[in-house]
Amino acid sequence: MIILDVHEVSKNFGYGTVFENVSFSLNEGESISIVGENGCGKSTLLKMIAGLEKVEQGDIHIKKGIRVAYLNQIGSSIHDDRVVYEILKDSFADLVHKEKQLQQLQEALSYQENSADYEKIMTKYCRLLDTFIAEGGYEIDKNIRVVVDGLQIDPKLLTQKFTQLSGGEKTLVQLAKGLLLKPDLFLLDEPTNHLDIARIEWLETYIQNFKGATVIVSHDRYFLDKMSNKILHLCGTNSKVYTTNYSGFLIERQQEYEKQCLLYKNQQQVMQRLETQIKYFAERGMANNSSTLCDRAHALQTQLERLRKDAVEKPKLPQKLHVAFEEERKNSKQVIALENVTVCYNENVPVLRNVSLTICDKERVALLGNNGSGKSTLLKLIMGSLQAQIKGKVQIGPSVKIGYLPQVVTFANEDQDVLSCFQEEACVGEQTARAILAKFHFYKNDVHKKVKHLSGGEKMRLKLAQLLQSKINTLIFDEPTNHIDIATKEVLESALQNFQGTFLFVSHDRYFINAFAEKVVHLQEGELQTYLGNYDDYKRCIK
Repeated sequence: MIILDVHEVSKNFGYGTVFENVSFSLNEGESISIVGENGCGKSTLLKMIAGLEKVEQGDIHIKKGIRVAYLNQIGSSIHDDRVVYEILKDSFADLVHKEKQLQQLQEALSYQENSADYEKIMTKYCRLLDTFIAEGGYEIDKNIRVVVDGLQIDPKLLTQKFTQLSGGEKTLVQLAKGLLLKPDLFLLDEPTNHLDIARIEWLETYIQNFKGATVIVSHDRYFLDKMSNKILHLCGTNSKVYTTNYSGFLIERQQEYEKQCLLYKNQQQVMQRLETQIKYFAERGMANNSSTLCDRAHALQTQLERLRKDAVEKPKLPQKLHVAFEEERKNSKQVIALENVTVCYNENVPVLRNVSLTICDKERVALLGNNGSGKSTLLKLIMGSLQAQIKGKVQIGPSVKIGYLPQVVTFANEDQDVLSCFQEEACVGEQTARAILAKFHFYKNDVHKKVKHLSGGEKMRLKLAQLLQSKINTLIFDEPTNHIDIATKEVLESALQNFQGTFLFVSHDRYFINAFAEKVVHLQEGELQTYLGNYDDYKRCIK
């Protein structure tokens, strides 16, 4: 049964076409992920499906009676003074209404003296009660607890006002509300933002068991692989649906590119051959005053012009930029050593308990753990920036030069523009600075934006660009792929693939972990457990 049908939908903001003639349909149990470069219209199309943005050209049809839930990536900006539990109960609005009706009928029964009227009200009450029970009216609290537990939302948050929550907590609440709606069509815009791996995997299990249809926009490639059986590649006038997951889409797109390259090459050869023949027959015809040869040249010219009119365009793939870190080659054999380290804040329960860890030269180590487990604390401990009670020994090798990327990126002078900020750190001229910044998607006038006006993702890109110019031999990254798109992730990954030093990182991006981790260190309840291999190897070990 078709739940969603999108037919030849186009979007134009007045300054040019964003996408054109986009068509796809979804049946029950199907999931489609929308991918494409930033600005291609992914979130816009999602809003059009949700009915939040006008469809000016084309048609979007959602089956009658379908419940739609929409998770907005900026849901954390929603203002609501109610406590979280009341917001979650909005998902059961119909049942809450029936509950109020039952209460009103109970009150009517309590003072009803006429037996005939009493029986009439009692009959209505019993019918409504049967419906209320059948639809799960007495399971509202239980259903809320299941989702709250699955998303590992602190139960204390249920009694807090929504406006008092952090951005990540607000996103979790909005996601929980959408899940509780039990929709037939779920629209998810960056659902894994602010989620740790445990929560992401719980969400994956939920969606995999979901009987409805799902439309997803995400930069989480591992998530896209697991969740999608269709990929919509938004690309202006050349959008296309692929019946596969994200990895399959990359393979198919590469095959299409190679096929188009071959077709383009063959067509160019045919046109060159025609040009040679036209020249030959035209010259011979003129030399011999032969109308037959001239007619032959004219016929071939007509054939060439027809071929040029329908010629295959030279194929293009998004250019992959190759960047590299400026490395300080010399490094200590033992880069980082923690020995029986305990960390406490204000004499409370230890965040780290008697932790020991050794990281050697050129090792690539992923530090995993749930949100709040102490991962960032451990990185700050190594960086020497932790304000806490510390027991034990922390040693950094004498020739170690660290490039650190914190989870929240800040700059010493955020009143500077991007260009000045980068030049001051990298000590390069304007032309070189602009060339490097362009690789991180700072083009033309973008370099004149004030640093304080940059988004979180833009600040991350600027910091990465600065780090690339630093002479370092050890990288310590705290959630490096948060808030950056796939294209920027690929730039970062290109640099890391050629990096010869030591790499310690915290990440919830399983695709990224698989690409770079040779060792996984899991932090839980203040203690460390080490596993050899990448994320998939780690998962096999703990099963």
